[in-house]
Amino acid sequence: MKCAVTYSLSDDNNSDCYYHDIAVFTDEFLIEGYKLASSVIDTYYNYILDSNTETASSTDEYLFEFLMLGTLWQVYSGDAFGLEDNPRQLLKGLSELRQRGGYLKPGADFLRGIFATLFLSPDLDDNLFVLEPDIAHFDKLINWLEATGEFNQEVSRLKLWQQFLNNQPHDISSDYLATSITLAAWFEIISSERLGKYTPNVEYFLNHVRPSHYWREDIIFSGRRRVEYHLNMIGAEIMNRTNRQEFLKTRFKAVLLPSCMCIKPEGQCPAQKCSKGLGCVLCTPSCKVSQLTKLGQDNGFGVFIITHESSAFSEDSNNDMANETVGIVGIACILNLISGGWKAKKLGLPAQCVLLDYCGCKKHWHNKGLVTDINMNQFIKIMGIEN
Repeated sequence: MKCAVTYSLSDDNNSDCYYHDIAVFTDEFLIEGYKLASSVIDTYYNYILDSNTETASSTDEYLFEFLMLGTLWQVYSGDAFGLEDNPRQLLKGLSELRQRGGYLKPGADFLRGIFATLFLSPDLDDNLFVLEPDIAHFDKLINWLEATGEFNQEVSRLKLWQQFLNNQPHDISSDYLATSITLAAWFEIISSERLGKYTPNVEYFLNHVRPSHYWREDIIFSGRRRVEYHLNMIGAEIMNRTNRQEFLKTRFKAVLLPSCMCIKPEGQCPAQKCSKGLGCVLCTPSCKVSQLTKLGQDNGFGVFIITHESSAFSEDSNNDMANETVGIVGIACILNLISGGWKAKKLGLPAQCVLLDYCGCKKHWHNKGLVTDINMNQFIKIMGIEN
């Protein structure tokens, strides 16, 4: 198993087996999920259509959101119960300040690390209680997720479910929440069996490395549980399937990848600034970013280095891409993929995901930093490149 800081999709050869396994497990999840929750998903889908709240997504995407609801409920509802309103408002304000970027961001991050450690109860006690399925408790969960600043896209999706549940009789909304939690409990067990070999070191990281992240702004992000890795894996697979045809229709493809894939560290890589991030100058042929850039030049797609996940769809790049017929390929570690996919969708940019085979950035995961990699077979398949 290569470079497993928390997860690794690669064996000694490559990550081909992972992409087979996630496809098979996604099929299994969809079958079991609809057996348990088809009536809920149908009701929600019709609610979206009737209320004209948004352009309706596929029922597979809504089933994934329903799973996400239950999973986040199991993991965080106990923490959410103890969050008072004043620290919640403070943390929410700091997160909003951080998103604006600029010279205030470092100070906002510094304060977020302190207050998140103090008020968001980011401990690792597996015996934390889970709140009863009730719409009032759902409100608390959303407030907590919003305060962390780490679940902005998830909160946006869950607020639609909140509106939907508020329109149901109280006993029905509680039953729907209970069904979501039941689905999440099934998923946690079965995903561990099907995908657990790809997340071998999450518990070790949480117990032995994550304590060094206390008082840092990534205290919540670095503390994501093993089931959340599996959740994002299956979410990426479902997004790829549902967005595939729209992606293929786009005139131009833009590949957004993280700087941790660059063979030269920050400060030494000569990549040049452009409207969508940084552009590789092909300085090192053995660098995977250089290889992808050359492949893009030969096949008509662009490759752009994103220095931070939050800058993937900055205001400048948004305006640039919104005026084009652009398909996005997001390359990122597991925990960033789903939020990036939802960001792209808000902009009307059909997206596909390619997972980093392992995480390794110096900021969050490895004290020296690892040069990360992807499965080229999967990338070529996603791009539709003919051999």
